[in-house]
Amino acid sequence: MHYMRFLRLPSIERGRSNFYIKIVVTISTDLGDSFLDPEEPIEISVIGAYPSLKDGQKTLVPVILTPGNAPRWRAGMRVLKMDLPLPSDQIETVQVRPSNRKLAALGTFDMYPATGEGLILGAYADVSSSPATRAPAACFRSLRLTTADTAATTALQVQEDIGDSIARHIWDAGILTVSLVADMCLRPTAPLSKEPLPLLSAILRRRDRPLNFLELGCGIGTLGIGIARVLASMTPPEQGEAGHVLMTDLPDAERWARANITRCLGQAQSSHGAMPRIDYENLDWNDGKDGVFGEKAQSRPWDLVILSDCTYNDMLPTLVQTLSAIHSHSAQRAVAEDTPTDTKIMLSTKLRHPSERAFFKLMSTDGWLVEEKTILPLPVLNAEPQTVEVYLFSKNIKMKHQWQ
Repeated sequence: MHYMRFLRLPSIERGRSNFYIKIVVTISTDLGDSFLDPEEPIEISVIGAYPSLKDGQKTLVPVILTPGNAPRWRAGMRVLKMDLPLPSDQIETVQVRPSNRKLAALGTFDMYPATGEGLILGAYADVSSSPATRAPAACFRSLRLTTADTAATTALQVQEDIGDSIARHIWDAGILTVSLVADMCLRPTAPLSKEPLPLLSAILRRRDRPLNFLELGCGIGTLGIGIARVLASMTPPEQGEAGHVLMTDLPDAERWARANITRCLGQAQSSHGAMPRIDYENLDWNDGKDGVFGEKAQSRPWDLVILSDCTYNDMLPTLVQTLSAIHSHSAQRAVAEDTPTDTKIMLSTKLRHPSERAFFKLMSTDGWLVEEKTILPLPVLNAEPQTVEVYLFSKNIKMKHQWQ
């Protein structure tokens, strides 16, 4: 799929007779290595929001900034620059997205199940008219958690970098897997035989006790926070804590992961469900392979280890050894706490190179077996078909499996 991206922070300027906002965007893939090349021009909507007080409470009022001759993204473009007049200098937030609803990813149902929509994910940015109080160099994504049968009760919001680092951006596998999990957990219960991943669905829907999730290579936190928001939506407040989600990565990711945890917890104050506890801790797989974990990772047995788009790098043996070390730690911790725990792995990946298949052979050699698998089509516009593969691994389970 494609993503609208701010190439710089939107800035509000004063003209001779009015205010205007300068916006520079592009539309590219998750890695930024390919630009959208549509057959027909795509009209772009820019929606601002300004503050208003109602009953003593601050609310944001939306206003369309492109009501007439809307800008268009055309084949061959790399950058779209816009100077748009403003009703005032009080605009706090700007959203850019396709005007055509069938092209815009507004909710998880737009991406899974495949509906032919959800082709382009819009972007938001906070703005300021004062150079002294410029917003940080970040934008954010907002995606309603929806299904075919239910309206959105909450949304996933994640902040990402305005810059070139692909490690600090949203990736295809994470956002599509969140859409899958939302569909599994938020729509009315269906027979497990009709689920694409019935065993995973059963784990996510468990109610006998709060579940513990450990994420490896979390990046900005799309998958971990997305699962936390889904759990909160399906857990009534009276049930108490909905579980524990610990996100881990290298120190470079910490700032962004923590910023998104803070954003998520801020949203949770206005939600109606029980929010899982969400935390972050640095974890280097070079340490993890030797069973060296931080205090938080050691604090409990883990029901489900989750990771997305982590098979692209050259540390596959180290990753597999870390997964096995987590399984061993969890087994020991479960015995000590008398808490039956069978740690499983949920992996989602958009395979970008044949060499990534080595991961599955390494997992098999280390005693991991695939319990179930599904292939999800990505929404794409004027491009070759693309997919995300989702696996549930279990260790030391006697079952027949043939690698595909």
